[in-house]
Amino acid sequence: MAGMAAKMVKSYMEAQDLKVNQLKEDLLRVGWDFNGGSIQIYFDFDDTDTHVHLEGLDFIKVPEAKYESMYKVLNEVNDTYKYVKFVLDTEDGQLNAREDVVIQLDTCGEECYELMIRMVQIVQDAFPNFMKALWG
Repeated sequence: MAGMAAKMVKSYMEAQDLKVNQLKEDLLRVGWDFNGGSIQIYFDFDDTDTHVHLEGLDFIKVPEAKYESMYKVLNEVNDTYKYVKFVLDTEDGQLNAREDVVIQLDTCGEECYELMIRMVQIVQDAFPNFMKALWG
């Protein structure tokens, strides 16, 4: 059964005219442009096909000198949004958007599409706050 959710989500996303890269049996990547930038969203499915971890990457690079000012903004933004959490990855110097969700195999395509859209909307909404911390 492992890998079935990834296959179903890939098929659903492609039916929505999205380009999906299957990186491993249980790992997908979808690129998405939004007003002000772009994001790579990774879908990592568990072995039981009942949970998915979404990780949004490559939307903001943060120089080390700006870490302190970014932490304050991260706290404010994480307090505002309940579904997506933002984390500063100090090894790569970038912000990550994360979401962990229980899914149903029979509806996982629609669910993951909705989760992706929600993540993109939240990142787009929070993006000006992050840019202000970088350039302010």
